[in-house]
Amino acid sequence: MDDDHSSVRPYMHGYDAAALKSWSPGTDRWARHFRSRVPLAPRIAPFPATQAHPDLATGPRLMNLTYDYDDAFFTACKYGDAFARRLLRFWQYSDFYGSWHGLPVDGSPVDDPAHGLVNLPNPAYTDAAHRNGVRSLGCWFWPRSGDFEDYLEQRADGSFPVADKLVEMAAYFGFDGYFVNHEAETPTGQAARLHDLLRSLRERAPEGFHLQWYDTITPHGHLDYLNHLNTVNAPWLDVSDSFFANYWMTSEGVETSRATALKLGRDPYATVFHGTENEQFGFDPEYDPRLLFPPGEAARTSWALFGSHFVKELAPRHDDPDAQDEVFRRERRYWSGPREDPTRSGRLLPHDRRTPRDRDDHRAWDGVAHHITERSVIGSFPFVTRFNTGHGRAFFLDGRRAADGDWHNASVQDILPTWQFWTRAEGVGAEGTGADGVGAEGAGPEGAGAPLSVGFDHELAYDGGSSLLVSGPLGPDGAMTVPLYKTALTVTGAERLAVTAHGTDGVDLEVGLLFQDAPDAFVWLAAGSAAGWHTTTHGLGTFRGRTIAAVGLRVSSRRPTRCAIRIGELALLGPEFTPPAPPEDFTVDEVLADGESVHVFLSWRLTGHGVRHYDLLRDDDGSWLGRIYDDVYCLSLPAPAASETVTRLRLVAVAPDGSRSAPATAEAHRPR
Repeated sequence: MDDDHSSVRPYMHGYDAAALKSWSPGTDRWARHFRSRVPLAPRIAPFPATQAHPDLATGPRLMNLTYDYDDAFFTACKYGDAFARRLLRFWQYSDFYGSWHGLPVDGSPVDDPAHGLVNLPNPAYTDAAHRNGVRSLGCWFWPRSGDFEDYLEQRADGSFPVADKLVEMAAYFGFDGYFVNHEAETPTGQAARLHDLLRSLRERAPEGFHLQWYDTITPHGHLDYLNHLNTVNAPWLDVSDSFFANYWMTSEGVETSRATALKLGRDPYATVFHGTENEQFGFDPEYDPRLLFPPGEAARTSWALFGSHFVKELAPRHDDPDAQDEVFRRERRYWSGPREDPTRSGRLLPHDRRTPRDRDDHRAWDGVAHHITERSVIGSFPFVTRFNTGHGRAFFLDGRRAADGDWHNASVQDILPTWQFWTRAEGVGAEGTGADGVGAEGAGPEGAGAPLSVGFDHELAYDGGSSLLVSGPLGPDGAMTVPLYKTALTVTGAERLAVTAHGTDGVDLEVGLLFQDAPDAFVWLAAGSAAGWHTTTHGLGTFRGRTIAAVGLRVSSRRPTRCAIRIGELALLGPEFTPPAPPEDFTVDEVLADGESVHVFLSWRLTGHGVRHYDLLRDDDGSWLGRIYDDVYCLSLPAPAASETVTRLRLVAVAPDGSRSAPATAEAHRPR
């Protein structure tokens, strides 16, 4: 299982010169299991009226260089059986995601691993990134063991085998380019050939492929962190798409970066990403990001983050599955700001205070949302979310608890709310909004004006591992609104809205639609108030020809009560879906025993249209075993009892609206 890092279970690995030059999907033993199959989603055009900060410019971009699950630094898996894993919930602010950890070459000894030059991004993270319109980059890191000369082999025609393979691997594994961190003194001749190798790589890469160069060596190979773009390191932009400046920024350096990009005829926002080092400094870096974003002025360049994973790594009991609420709170403070509300971002302590720096003091951090606008991919019907964060303490299907036990899989994470969490109280004392209150896992009130908390609940869900929970004391003298999603959905007449909620008697839930032609007020549609899971549906024909710019919720009550409403599914649907056809060629390829576990290798034919994911179930009782959008899965089970010789499996294709195919079945026989 996941925490055992079984030698027979697929795990990711790195690639040295020999592995790169000889690479093929047929000889890379786990290659089939580490492909991202989710296409990059297009993002909708900016619409300032629905931004948390309407005056914030949309040009600056964000690179997020971070670990993935942060559990298996050297033997990363795509999915596993633990809940206390880092699942990024704030893709809406990033334009690029870069993996950041080396991986041992396949076959390297565990006690003294040799790391390759290149490691791939975790495909589960690539799936989540693509679903949110974020490009996913692999990582190039040097120095590693071996001779760098081996990577610079050049054919007589001038091409480079390593460059060709890097393009081929990105296409096969489904990611979008590389972050190049060449952090070692390099002989001048090798540096010149590295320049040529990167040029060859870009010339052979498809449209949309991205190379980002980290501020390390000069064109002559001297390791020199210049901390900004200038005429010395600018030649690396001849062979890359963007430049990640080292962290020690100054006002003069930032201005030089911008001026250099403009002199080269390059857009400073597309070209220069000045870095902030959070892994070491947490919420309180020694250099102020406002050097990039001067208050009241235009941003100078784009922004790069290193180490946003610190929100989990530095949290108390960060690996305890029962202590993850603090991790989630820290994550909201990092992305949405110290009040956990993107509309009220901005630091609560001055950057130049005379007290000692404290990397855990979130009050010193503006929040990413203070400087970078939220993005969205919700530009066409259907849009369906079950608020599934990609990990859970159990798994639910149609409101039924279909499996017990912890799990994680970023590959099946839903598109999560654009704003986490933008809350507004209506009525008496309605000035408060989500900030530092209590709650199972959500932004709560800073004052009495907003008595409800909003967050993801992992105790009860409709589909997946979580639902959206709105909870707290509620009275008849006010209501709370929660804008959730930024959209650009043009209604043609046949569309419908459906919301599935688990309510509280006496509490009214409404779903709001905000239209581009009237962005100042939601149109509210009743969504029921009954206890237990129930679904309310509304046709949208009344709004024909109008474009929905945002979707939100409102909660109110006619009497004092304790509110606990869970939203299990929010769906904006077009024409009815035809249920998918049953999966074809569902096969048990191999069954391997390893200690107290059995690993069942499954495959089927991937359907590229009309399928959101596949659910794997036990055929006898319908209990859930796994979910993926891929054509392979490695199912890890406890070793069967002596009397159990066959496990019967069921595979179901699921459409975006939840329509399910008839099952395909297969049998896994106990290994001898």
